Amino acid sequence: MSDFNLLILCVSLVFVSSMATDFIRRISIKNKLYDVPNNRSSHHIPTPRGGGVVIILTLLITIAILAFNKELGTDFSISMLIGLSIIAATGLIDDIKNLPILIRATAYIVGAVLSIYLIGGFSYLSINNFSLHLGSFGYILSVLFVVWLTNLYNFMDGTDGFAAIQTICVALFCGLLLFSSDNMPFAIILFCLASSTIGFLILNWAPAKIFMGDVGSCTLGFLFGLFSIYTEKNGIMPISVWLILLSPFIGDATFTLLKRIINKEKWYKAHNSHAYQKLYQLGMTHKQLAICLLITNTIIIWPLAYFANAYRSLEFAMIILSYFMIGAIWLVVQLKYNESKEILS
Repeated sequence: MSDFNLLILCVSLVFVSSMATDFIRRISIKNKLYDVPNNRSSHHIPTPRGGGVVIILTLLITIAILAFNKELGTDFSISMLIGLSIIAATGLIDDIKNLPILIRATAYIVGAVLSIYLIGGFSYLSINNFSLHLGSFGYILSVLFVVWLTNLYNFMDGTDGFAAIQTICVALFCGLLLFSSDNMPFAIILFCLASSTIGFLILNWAPAKIFMGDVGSCTLGFLFGLFSIYTEKNGIMPISVWLILLSPFIGDATFTLLKRIINKEKWYKAHNSHAYQKLYQLGMTHKQLAICLLITNTIIIWPLAYFANAYRSLEFAMIILSYFMIGAIWLVVQLKYNESKEILS
């Protein structure tokens, strides 16, 4: 595919995705599939959900076409198609009927186990030009990593445009890296993902007309987890790049989880104590949160990911620096929130 044709495809996908998302919105309204606000929500009116269907269908179709044209390895295409389908189907059913957490967790684990198995496991990890043999532990570690990303992406999808902005930032940056290294099939997948998500964002921008739903957020987290393991395993792109690009979500979700465990809270229960949620409670709007995330990605996270990819001896330092910065932001937000509570009390 020529560069011009790829550009036309991406621009076309933005418009097609936007129209398809609006179609899904009308179906959701007709069938009363609403995300109803509760005391943990960051929105105030019932909003249609399930818009992530368009993004995921675009992904599945793109991968299927590339696989049919023999531009993707069988291991990658089958792993992705099966894994994404399991997670997407689970998310869609949950959006419609609210599945018990045990069923959802089982589906996520089964999807991760199957997908990691189909790409041949994950035995070696390379950081700073040092290769670490993980053995069978690598399989367990990779499954846990994918399942955690699946869940945390859902946790972080709580304000208008937030998860969509993060998805676009990760997909676009990785797509450009893969494009520049002549890994066109993988670049095409990520460019199509970015384009379809931009189309969705048009209706998800504050005030959101539709939400992504579990079918979108959970499946995107799964996708990034599996994609990062595959590119690391096959020497296509280091996992350090993915870890840095995903640090705004991984950092907030992980630091918040650890805090809740340390405070002996019911960490497995739904809550609204992530940093981005506390920023909203402190008075930031949905638009401001989304724009701040975009700026953080482009000004801070992208350069760190670039250096990690360009200078492999700096990988570990760039990972530490990215999480230190996200951790510092997280800590400042926690302190500001606690101060505001003390003032009000």
